Amino acid sequence: MSQPFPDLVQIFDGLSAPSANVGLGRFCAQPIPCYSGCAVGKDTSGNPVLLIHADNALPGTAAPLVFEHLCVIHLVNCRVQAGDQGEQQRTLSIIRCTDTDRAVHEYFLRCLHPIIASLPQRPSRDQVSQAVERLVDLFRRMADTPRKMVTGLWAELFLIARSVDPESLLDAWHSTPEEKFDFAIGVDRVDVKAASGGLRVHHFALEQLRPVARVRVLIASVLAERTHGGASLNDLVDSIRARVTHPDLLIRLDSVVARTLGQDWRALQETRFDLQQGIESLRFVDATAIPAVTSPPPPEVSAVHFRVDLTQHPMPFPEALVQASGLFRAAVPHSDP
Repeated sequence: MSQPFPDLVQIFDGLSAPSANVGLGRFCAQPIPCYSGCAVGKDTSGNPVLLIHADNALPGTAAPLVFEHLCVIHLVNCRVQAGDQGEQQRTLSIIRCTDTDRAVHEYFLRCLHPIIASLPQRPSRDQVSQAVERLVDLFRRMADTPRKMVTGLWAELFLIARSVDPESLLDAWHSTPEEKFDFAIGVDRVDVKAASGGLRVHHFALEQLRPVARVRVLIASVLAERTHGGASLNDLVDSIRARVTHPDLLIRLDSVVARTLGQDWRALQETRFDLQQGIESLRFVDATAIPAVTSPPPPEVSAVHFRVDLTQHPMPFPEALVQASGLFRAAVPHSDP
C-alpha cells in the first residue's frame, strides 16, 4: 500500500507566517512528502498557499487569475523559507487562498489532496492550470443550493468507506445527487437508505423497488443518528482516500461531495453520526423483497413515492443476488474493524 497522504492542515499549522514587511513574494513553506515539486506555505497574511515547482518555460504572460477565495499566478519570483534549509529564491506557480476564514483555510487544504496527487513530479504550466480549474470548480460549488440532506450523503460515504472495493463504488457513484440510484454499473443498481430514531423507515420511489425488466437493485439500509462524538463526513472522506490511489477517483469523490453539499460545505466537519451504530445496523436487502404499492400503477398515475417501515421486516442477507453482481460484491463491508 502506498504511503498515506500527509495531513496538510497539520503541516500548515506548524508554519510561521513571514513578517508582513518582507513583501508579498515571501512564504514560509514545507515540501510535501513524496511530492517534491509541491510545498504547503503560509503567506504574510497567515493564509495558506500551494507552491508548485512547474515547468515555467512556457511562453506567455503571467497575469494573476483571481477567483472568489482563490488567486493563481505563474512565474512568481519567490523567497521561500523552508525549515532549517534557509531562504531560497525560486520561480514558482502559486495557488493562494485569499479568505481569512479558518474553515475556508481547512477546506482549501483538504481539497489539495487529489489535486496534488494528479500532478507529475515536474508539471507543465498547462497541467497546473488544469489542476487549478478542478480546484476552482470545488470552490464555486460553495455558493450552490444544497442538493441532498447531509444524512443521505453521510450514508453513501459510509457505504463506500466500509466497502470491500471503494474504487469500484466511486467509479459507479452518481454524477449528480438527483439520479434515481446512488450507484450503477450495467444492469445493477445500489441505493443507500438512511433512517434515524431507532426505526428503519425509508422513503422510496416505486421505480427503485420495482425497476424495469432485467435491472437488479440492492438496497443498503443503515441507521444514522447524529452524535457529537461521531464520525464526520470529513472522517469518512479521509477513510476512503486512505484506500484509493487513483487521482481521478479522488477528484470524483471531492466533486460529488461538493456538488451535493453546496452552501452546506461546513457540514463536512460540523455534522457527525454514530459510526458504531452505522456498522452494526447496516443491512442489505433485495429490492424485490421490500413491500411496495401495486406495480405498474394506472397509466394516469406517475412519480409514485411512499414510505416503508422495515423495522420488523425480515432482512436476511441476499447471498445469491450479491454473488451474481460485481457491483454488489464491491459494496459489502470489508472485514477490518
